[in-house]
This record gives sequence, C-alpha cells and structure tokens, in this order.
Amino acid sequence: MKIKESVIDFVQLAQEEQHLQFQKIWALEQLIFPTSTIEQLYSCLYDSTAVSIPIVQYFHRGKLVGQNIISILKLELNGQAIFIISSRAGFLTEYRGRSRSLNSAIRVALNYRMRNPFTPLWFVTTLMQPKIYTLFTSRSVNFFPRAGRKMPKAHADILNLMQSRHSGAEVRGENIIVHPCNMPKVTPEQLVRLRNRANSHNQFFLQHVPDYFDGKGLMCVCRLDFSTICETIFNLAADRKVK
Repeated sequence: MKIKESVIDFVQLAQEEQHLQFQKIWALEQLIFPTSTIEQLYSCLYDSTAVSIPIVQYFHRGKLVGQNIISILKLELNGQAIFIISSRAGFLTEYRGRSRSLNSAIRVALNYRMRNPFTPLWFVTTLMQPKIYTLFTSRSVNFFPRAGRKMPKAHADILNLMQSRHSGAEVRGENIIVHPCNMPKVTPEQLVRLRNRANSHNQFFLQHVPDYFDGKGLMCVCRLDFSTICETIFNLAADRKVK
C-alpha cells in the first residue's frame, strides 16, 4: 500500500488557511477518535507556547487517511529554555499497523535538533495502547518509563513539568503518570492484537495501565539528543529491538 505524505506548519499559515486546515483536521479527527472534542483539538493547535506545529498528512490514492500533529512547545525549566515535542497521531482503522507516525516524529525531531543544537529538546507523549508503547520502548533504551531501568532525574523533572498540562493526571508509582485520553476507534481483531503479552514491554504497560480500554494513557518521555535520535533511526532501519 503506497502512502504519500505532505507536511504543513500550522503556526506559519495565514489565519484563513488555518481555519480551512482546522476543519479538515477536525473532520478526520472525529473518524479516528470518536470521543474527541473540538475544544481539545483547538487547544492543541492554538497553544500559545507552540513555536511550530508540523502536521504530517497521509494520503492513499488522494484520500486523507491519517495525520500526525507534532507540537513543538517552548517552555522553561529551572530558568532554562527547553523545547518539548509531542505527537498526536492517528489513522483510519484500515490503514494502521506500521510505524509511520514514529518515522514522521523522528524526522521532525532531527530537523529541529539540527536547527537548535544548544537548546535541550525532549519528546513527551501519552501512549494508550500496549502495542504502541512497545514500538517506542523497543527502539530506544532512553525512552521512559520502562521495565528494569530507573528513570533519570532530568527525565522525571520533564514529566512533572508536563503533568500539570493534563487534567485528571494520576500518579500510580514512581514516575508513573496516567491520564485520560481519547480512545481511537478499533475493531475487535485489533483489540486482540493489542493485548499480546509476549514481551516485557507489553507486560510493563499492562501492569501500570490495565484500564487503557477505558481511555487511560501512560505519559512517556525521551531526551532527543543526537545519540538517541541516531540510535532510534538505526534500530528502525535494521528492525533491531532493545529491552
């Protein structure tokens, strides 16, 4: 299946074009996340701390089948400026099953890392499916929280900073933060595949977020330095998985 991509930066669009793109994004959002609200999408796209919001749109035979909203926020921690990248990705049910959104996020992160080499860059995302969590944790040992490795203090500080931006956040253990998310529309067959318990990453996620079926997600963090980005790119290219 040949999927084509296009990228726009929502922040750089004129006001009228922003309005047109918002309507297109919202129409697909409703198909992917039936419980999503227009207010949630609005707060994401019009975040005053966002310096850039690249939106990757995926097309199959001219039809928009998925999108990845990648927000780049400029915040401050302990008196130091930092960039936080987050990803809000989704595909129509029949186009899921690959790591397209992760590849898109890595390309955006690498580009921003090269343009801003001296400002700390972090990736913070909330994952609400064990299969997706496994995809991320199996590609980099620096993606937290994870089984068998204590989270560094710098990573924990970023999680605590971002926790306040999510309503209903709940601490379930040391550096284990869960909050309500929009559940994507899934088929019964996909639900079965999501519960594959064959590896430690799945087991770790299910241990801490057994209620993900009810729309709960696990907040995760990774520092995007050059070594971590290169490690992830290599592991994806070679289909190499880490514990």
